[in-house]
Amino acid sequence: MRVAQALLFDVDLPTTEVMKESHSSHGDVPSLLKWTGSKRSQAARIAAYAPQHRRYYEPFLGGGALLYMLGREGSVGGDIYPPLVAFWRTVRDDSERLISDYATQWALLQADRPGYFYTVRDRFNTERRPEDLNFLMRTCVNGIVRFSKSGDFNNSFHLSRKGMLPERFAKIVRDWSAHIRGMDFREGDFQVTTADATTGDFLYLDPPYAGNKQRYIGNLDVQRFYHVLDDLSRRGVKWALSFDGARGDIAYDHALPTELYKRKVLLNSGYSAVAKVLNGPIEMVTESLYLNY
Repeated sequence: MRVAQALLFDVDLPTTEVMKESHSSHGDVPSLLKWTGSKRSQAARIAAYAPQHRRYYEPFLGGGALLYMLGREGSVGGDIYPPLVAFWRTVRDDSERLISDYATQWALLQADRPGYFYTVRDRFNTERRPEDLNFLMRTCVNGIVRFSKSGDFNNSFHLSRKGMLPERFAKIVRDWSAHIRGMDFREGDFQVTTADATTGDFLYLDPPYAGNKQRYIGNLDVQRFYHVLDDLSRRGVKWALSFDGARGDIAYDHALPTELYKRKVLLNSGYSAVAKVLNGPIEMVTESLYLNY
């Protein structure tokens, strides 16, 4: 690990480090579920900051990149979105059904593109099947999760993509299923899913930027979030947090109060995939990683 620059402040204040990195190979974490804000490109670098720990928690699970790197039997993955938690439980407990469902849906899509995509989207917005969430994320525009104000999935079909080949998807699902065996997947918000974390445990938290739109969880209650972080620290739980950052000249700045953390690492993480979808300028993304140890 290379630290390009270390800026040391007064001893009573946290330390800030700047780490340069780029979007290189994502091979360390197999691409199971495409999810906006995935940390696949940064997972190995973030995991390198993890301390020794008894049990690992990831309460904003999403695509689970850090879970793949750090999770083992007894680890906890949590999320407030029921279809997402149901998806992870299906991977763990019923992987062959997920593989079969995707192969069937992939074949139906090839026979009716893009019509079948919108059939599945309508069904998901009624039934919330985790298999359909997986299919939509595999075939929607740039794999970006997007919801209407009423909570319906509303991203469109990616016209130039046919979806991952079923044979490749099957291999990835089986890999992940073996990897997450014995892990606990919980439905609930970050406070609920980490309520039993205690001394010796480690959390990685990756909430959406405050003010982020078109997300299923709405706006993050920042003050309550700060309270939970403080409570975790008082319980002897170590945590790492990806929280704010910048895209180009736009700062998503909700810098943590300095009393909550001991170190801050700036990760220069490459270029925004969202900008490609919006046909805007290709902008560099910088993210902050806060550590309470």
